[in-house]
Amino acid sequence: MGDKDINSFLKNLQNNSQQFYELAHNYDIYPKITGLTPQLWGFVYKSSHGNYYIIINKNLSFELQQKIFIHEVKHIRDDMPKHPYFIGLNMQHLDFEKKADAFSNSIMNIFENK
Repeated sequence: MGDKDINSFLKNLQNNSQQFYELAHNYDIYPKITGLTPQLWGFVYKSSHGNYYIIINKNLSFELQQKIFIHEVKHIRDDMPKHPYFIGLNMQHLDFEKKADAFSNSIMNIFENK
């Protein structure tokens, strides 16, 4: 999936923030809400078929699940094309993680101000 597709997805998502899981499927992104350890809120990986799977902890609020989802979409758009390997789970203090958090916060603010 290219930047153009991800940007189109994000634009559609801003207009339909409550349907982010359904919209994702149109862009080969498959969110899965499941039980994870409390320290792990979510992660993304790309399958051998080119689909992206975003795994999100089911024990989080819906709003936090949305935020994690957007955070992981940012990784799909900006980080995975450069680093197509699995990103470590204990990297929350690295620059690309901070950027993904800031991006997610800005998108969530758009949702809240509609």
